Amino acid sequence: MRYPVVLLDVGGTLIGPQSTFGAVYSELFASYGVRADAETFERAIYQVWDEMNRVIPEGENRYTHFADGEAGYWNRFVKQTVQYATGQEIGDRLTTDALQKLRGRFSEARSWSVFADVVPALERLREAGVRLGVVSNWDSQLPHVLDKLQLTHWFETIVVSHFEGIEKPNPEIFKRALERLEVEPRDALHIGDSVELDGGGASAAGIDWLCVDRHNDPPNEGFIGNFDRLHRYALDGLATE
Repeated sequence: MRYPVVLLDVGGTLIGPQSTFGAVYSELFASYGVRADAETFERAIYQVWDEMNRVIPEGENRYTHFADGEAGYWNRFVKQTVQYATGQEIGDRLTTDALQKLRGRFSEARSWSVFADVVPALERLREAGVRLGVVSNWDSQLPHVLDKLQLTHWFETIVVSHFEGIEKPNPEIFKRALERLEVEPRDALHIGDSVELDGGGASAAGIDWLCVDRHNDPPNEGFIGNFDRLHRYALDGLATE
């Protein structure tokens, strides 16, 4: 077996949102009389995400970057998103109330879809004797989300940036997964959806990697389009065709 261990990213790799993030924001804030359509909110969300990425040093845990921690990060995120989408500045009370509802919504199984090829691929990997782990940039809700989606039992270790205090592409987060599985980098293959975060971090840790493109058919050059051959890569290596 070429790779006795396969590590997997979560968002965009194992699961995706049932609805767009913008649609959820649009529906929720309309209930407060703060209105913009789903597409406008979606653009605002990604604009704020990009801005936060420029403020927070690469590889640092975004959820502990600010003195007020995870809640402070998301409060800033929500306030700025609403301002960009609607042109309105919302107060602290509305932000806190809305954020509680948003976090509740995104902790529910109904907010996420497990991609159709994921469970069959995990079954084939486990049948082949491959050990599985997660390495994900996510906040404190990820273990709960994976439980709700009935994915937790597939993985021997689940390494979440919030709890580790570091994020991909910091190679240390990958090394911690390997330490917990007691394997060497050469024995692991990492699968994610970001060349910069997943590929860059895994490579810096000495781990081979592949990226999956869930958005384009055919997938972008250098990406795999699905998990149909993932067990073959684990067994025979990346040159498998």
